[in-house]
This record gives sequence, C-alpha cells and structure tokens, in this order.
Amino acid sequence: MKAGWWSSATSGPDFLRHVVVRRLARSLVSLVLAVLAGGFIASALVRYSPGFDIDENSWNPQISAATLAAMHARREYENRLPRFYARYIGKALRGDLGESDSFHVPVTGLLRQRAGVTAQLMATGVVGGMLLGGMLAWVAVWPRRGVFEVTAVTVSGLLLAVPPAVLALAFFLQSAPLGIAVILAILPRVFGTMRALWSDLYNSGALLAARARGMAPWVLALRYVLRPAASQLIALAGVALVMAFGVLIPIEAICDVPGVGQLTLQAANARDLPLLCGMALIITLMVASVAAFGDLIDNVSSRPETTL
Repeated sequence: MKAGWWSSATSGPDFLRHVVVRRLARSLVSLVLAVLAGGFIASALVRYSPGFDIDENSWNPQISAATLAAMHARREYENRLPRFYARYIGKALRGDLGESDSFHVPVTGLLRQRAGVTAQLMATGVVGGMLLGGMLAWVAVWPRRGVFEVTAVTVSGLLLAVPPAVLALAFFLQSAPLGIAVILAILPRVFGTMRALWSDLYNSGALLAARARGMAPWVLALRYVLRPAASQLIALAGVALVMAFGVLIPIEAICDVPGVGQLTLQAANARDLPLLCGMALIITLMVASVAAFGDLIDNVSSRPETTL
C-alpha cells in the first residue's frame, strides 16, 4: 500500500509539473549567473589588457584641457572595475548599455543599427552549417563505407584549413553571397561533434531493434535519431552561434560589412569598455539561453525516476 502511494505520488501530473518548474527555475538562475560572469570576464579582459590606460587623444593638440581632464576622469572611473561593472549592470537592467567611448553615441543605438546584418549572416551560417555538417557527418557514418568516410573527413579538413576571412574574400571578389562563406566556415567546426553523435546513435540498441522491425527510414530518423539528439543539437547550435560571431569579425572587417563583427573589432582596437561590455552581455545571454533551452528539453523529455 505504501509503495503504491509513493509510486502514484511521484508519477502524477502535479509531481511532474513541480519537477519541471523546479528545473526551469534552476535553469533561469544558471542563465543569470552565466550572463553576469560572462560580462564581468569580458570587462576584466579589456580593463587589464596592455595599453588600456593609454589614450591616443592625450597628444591631440585640438582637444582642450577641460576635455582631456574629463576623459581622464572617466578612465579613472572605469579603472575601478567592480564598481564600474555593478553600476553598468544596474543601468543595463533599465535598458541603458552606456555610451561608447570611441563613437560617443549610446551603445544601444549602435547595436540596433548593425544587429540586423550580423543576425542575418549568423542565422544563415548556423542553420546552413549545421544542416550541411549533419549531412556530411551522416555520409561519414551511416553508409558504413570507407570511401564515403574518407571523402567526408577530407572535405571537412580542407574547409577547416581555409581561414574564414580568406574564404569570405574569395566570395566577396566574385560578388557571391557572404552567407555561403559563413556556412562553409561553420560546417567543419560542427562536423566532428555531429559525426560522433550520429555514430553513437547508429550503434544504439533502440535503433538497431527498430531497424530489425523494418520501420520506415523517416520514422527511424525522427524517433530514434533527431529526438534523442535534440538537446545535444540545441547545445551545439549555441556553440555554433559563438563560432559564427567569431568568424564574422574578420569577415565583416575585411569585406567592409557594417555589422556588429566589424564594430567589435573597432571597439577592441579602441579599448571601448562600455561597448565591449554591452556586446559581451548580449552574446552571453544569447548563448546561455540556447544552452539552457537545450537542457530544459532534455530534462522534460526524460521522465524523472525515483527509487525507494
């Protein structure tokens, strides 16, 4: 009687709802901590980088003494990193990411102007790179033929050996879409992970039993490949977003694309702490949200088990 009560209490809809809410709250706390830590680490890297205290405007004769004094006072304020970051987070919660030191305009306006171009290239690169990378990894695993595996690995290795900026420059000179260059840059960077994932699923007992029962290929793909791999694919997509942004920095700079990647390089060269801190918060929030969503799907899809 007691065992039956415990089983019903730990498997009913109320208990499952409680588990989901608890895991959602835990994911939310982890997300907030990751964003705060990511922004602080980025700020510390900029603040303690060599030459941060040096301002090229100090030797500009066209700048008045009062302006120089104000600039030095602002630098002194930014030198106190914990205090600066605490105040910055307080303003960020109200939608104010500060004012750029190098552009002298609000950071929010700068990012709003340039985010569309970069977001489009990132989405194209991540979606296309994961689709083509997954197909190439499938060719390397599923047919179980050595020539296919060698060909897939060779193609991935060749694409990985070409710097993304060189690849994009070739497309730019031929007036070809830069999105294809981003796709080809992301493809080899997700190929290894997807190849390992497909290999594990190919050897799983559930998939072997389903194939023995003669299930249709599309059922096998949806139920025994994509569904078990959903959380890992979502987490990989979050990592691919970071890689896509890193790839876009040299691409946008060399091809003169007015996006956030080009802005990041300019801010890094100018050691623009408010601008870099704001971009770090946004990028960390984006990646951590994708990772948390993947963990939530993995937790919800698996039924909680309890033992006496």
